[in-house]
Amino acid sequence: MKRMTELISKALLTTIVCIMPLAASGETPDSSIVPKEATALAMQYLHSVESSTALPVDNGTGKDFIFVGKSRSPVGGWRIIAIDSNDKMRIAWDSFSLHDSYFDVIGLSYINIRADEHKGYIVTLRGCAPHQCADGKIGFAIYASREHQAYISHVSTQEDDSYRVTYFPQSGIPDAYRKELDQMMCTDNGISRPSTLPIKCAAQ
Repeated sequence: MKRMTELISKALLTTIVCIMPLAASGETPDSSIVPKEATALAMQYLHSVESSTALPVDNGTGKDFIFVGKSRSPVGGWRIIAIDSNDKMRIAWDSFSLHDSYFDVIGLSYINIRADEHKGYIVTLRGCAPHQCADGKIGFAIYASREHQAYISHVSTQEDDSYRVTYFPQSGIPDAYRKELDQMMCTDNGISRPSTLPIKCAAQ
C-alpha cells in the first residue's frame, strides 16, 4: 500500500511539473489524446509527423487537431494539416493551399501555433522562394480558425533594392491580422532594411 501511495504521488508531481511551464506562459494545458482517426487522416498527406496538438474551437466547445510534418507532395517540405473533429473528421486547413514560389521553402522554426483566447487558434508561418530567403521573395501567412481563412503577404525585393509588399486578399483583412502580418515583415531577419518597407514599422 505504501509503495502504491509513493507511485501515485510521483505521478501527480510529474503531471504538475509538466503543466506548470504551459500555465506560466499563458497557454491552456490540454491533455487530450489525438484520436487515431485524426492521425490516420493527417498521414494521408504527411510522410511523418513532427508534432500534433489539440486546440479549442467554437468558443471551447470543440477541438481541432493540428499536425506538422513532412509533406507527401513531390516537392516535400514542411506541411501543416488542421483537422476539424466536429461531427466527422475533415480537413479544416492545409498549408499546401498556400503553395506558390513564396512558400517553397519553409523552416520548422518559422511555424507557430497558438490558442486564440479559447475561441480558436492561429497558425503563422514564413516561407521564401529557393535561394531568395534574404532580400528576395519572402512570404508570410496567418491562418485564423475563427474565420476559416488564411491571410498572406509577399515581400519582393526589386532591382533598385526597394521592396514591394502585396497582400492576399487585397482588401478586407481584419486589422488585427493585418497588423500581425506587418509586424512579421518588420521584424524578419531576411529583410535587411525594414525601415524602407512600404508599410509602417515601429522603431526597432
